[in-house]
Amino acid sequence: MYAVSLLTRSLALMVLLPLPFAQAADTPELTGVSTNPLSITRIHDRVNFMVSLTFNNGKTAQQWRSVDCKQGKAQLLYKDLLNDKGHTIARYYGNSYLRYAPPQDDGRMTQDDIRKVCRLPIKAAQWEKLSATSEFGMTDLVDVSSIKHSGDMISVRLGYDFADITWEPPYDAPLELKIEQYLYNCKTHQGDAVALMNVDGEGRVTDSLITADIIRRKSSFPITPEMERRFQQICQLPAGKKFKAEGRFVPAANKPASTLMGPTMPDLSGNNSQWLDKYPLTEAIERQAQSLITPWALPRFKQVRYTEASALGKINVQLDAQPNGYVRKLEDYGLWKVQRLTLANQLQLKFTMSISTGASLLNKLQTDLRFPLVTGQHYQARWDNIDAGKKITSSALTCDVTAQGEAKSIAPEFGGKYLLVTCDQTAQGQVDSHVKLAWLQDLNIFVPLTMQEGNKPESAVKLENVRVIR
Repeated sequence: MYAVSLLTRSLALMVLLPLPFAQAADTPELTGVSTNPLSITRIHDRVNFMVSLTFNNGKTAQQWRSVDCKQGKAQLLYKDLLNDKGHTIARYYGNSYLRYAPPQDDGRMTQDDIRKVCRLPIKAAQWEKLSATSEFGMTDLVDVSSIKHSGDMISVRLGYDFADITWEPPYDAPLELKIEQYLYNCKTHQGDAVALMNVDGEGRVTDSLITADIIRRKSSFPITPEMERRFQQICQLPAGKKFKAEGRFVPAANKPASTLMGPTMPDLSGNNSQWLDKYPLTEAIERQAQSLITPWALPRFKQVRYTEASALGKINVQLDAQPNGYVRKLEDYGLWKVQRLTLANQLQLKFTMSISTGASLLNKLQTDLRFPLVTGQHYQARWDNIDAGKKITSSALTCDVTAQGEAKSIAPEFGGKYLLVTCDQTAQGQVDSHVKLAWLQDLNIFVPLTMQEGNKPESAVKLENVRVIR
């Protein structure tokens, strides 16, 4: 049925794919590689395809790739890790977990590999309009170059062009064109969707449903009476004659971003404040927070950056002082980012993650914390947070200010003195923790020195790549 069936094996074998779990010393051995012919699409000068991987530990994965035949470049789009039923359990766009990120250049494919992909006998999509553009900016299409006949069966790719760039949950993947591929039996009038792909303005696949994932979801993509009528027209098409409908369609270039279907998750790059700004604190919490930091704990810097290095790994941190005296903190864990609005980089006022669709806010606070801190001071705090689903979680903190030292002993970029503060914290649904913090008197912020979770050994925290902007 597919002209490419004899070439997909060579296409698969030229691809060797690194995965997150395939980089450690106990790397599972790759035992099977195959390319799904239903995934191979050519949009203008770009070929997209999906490679299925099988490992000797029973794990399986799917890697989507793209080759720009005009520029001679290969890119990694995303990879799905599958469970024993073949269903996607985790999605990675590069190092971004469960969230879209731009494609990465693939240096493993040689120019010879790229030429082989570009020579595959796959015709570029030629879109024929099936309808006028709707009031919502969507145009129904059919790819006449992809229509295949095999006995009683036909293979047809339908398309849906969007006038605006939209972002589709759950990964916030950009979308300008949807492609749905169907297999239809002209004799029994039965068929199913077998592959779905979202495509961006560059012709790259940004999201998909294929293999076991689409079988599980097939009831969501029924063949409508209008689709069946079109399929019957294609079934009756004389051999060698091209299907025609309402005329050739060429997608618009440089589409505007949709004002109705934008991203559902926050863009935290650069410690952007726009997402948390949408979630105001109550007036009572604002007054209480301001009374705690004014005037003795207002930040004395514009921005502080450092990398927390400990036994748990490395976290890149950016602290930005706010005009109201709060500190906005960005923690970059690689797979995702966390943003907090804090008092002096300790008490949290707001919280969100790059893979979340809401935020958690401080809802209630009881504390005897007072600034300026002094040696021998003891303070505690109890608070409730409320999330987007109105769920409330409680936490508690007890701290003692025990000693004083030179801030440059923590990092040469710090000046003045620091106060050593030891704290025990409990949080509903989390392991108890014990931390040692340094209160930098020159900057008016806390930075970590050690951390301990539950009964695990205490781990020292080293601050690297420190940068202070006054």
